[in-house]
Amino acid sequence: MKAVVNASVELPGIEPSAAFAAMVDLAAQQRWMIATRLYPLEADAPVPRVGSRVAAFTGVGGLGFLDTMTVTAYEPPHRWVVDKDGQLLRGIGTMQVTPVAGGCRASWTNELTLPFGILGRLAFPVIRPVAELALRACLQRMARMLRTGELPGDHQPSGDERKVLR
Repeated sequence: MKAVVNASVELPGIEPSAAFAAMVDLAAQQRWMIATRLYPLEADAPVPRVGSRVAAFTGVGGLGFLDTMTVTAYEPPHRWVVDKDGQLLRGIGTMQVTPVAGGCRASWTNELTLPFGILGRLAFPVIRPVAELALRACLQRMARMLRTGELPGDHQPSGDERKVLR
């Protein structure tokens, strides 16, 4: 069964290119994604380009889950798509920026194959609103950081941030 979890936020006064840069840069993502550490994995292309690989650990104090993914579409400044191929999360993740009057809208959608068989299908109606609340909270955090200048939208990764896990 495919399950969809999504959220979006309006970003008045923010250029689409700035929002997109904040969404695809791993160092920036770590600042606005709640309780998540991101790591580039060895691949044929650098993050955020097509073919690059990323690992994201979400959790606190070592308790959480690892989400691994391969970038399958990179269309600046509008769309970034990953194929989630981890042990727990499998499916497609899409981050999208849409221009609107006076700014843009940032959206984050995960189309997932639910784990744990029937238990996953039974639990999803309870988990979905919590997951969507978490995605929305992350996007709102990104929006606040872009508005206050805490998160420059044109961030260029430093040497340390470009390190690749092997």
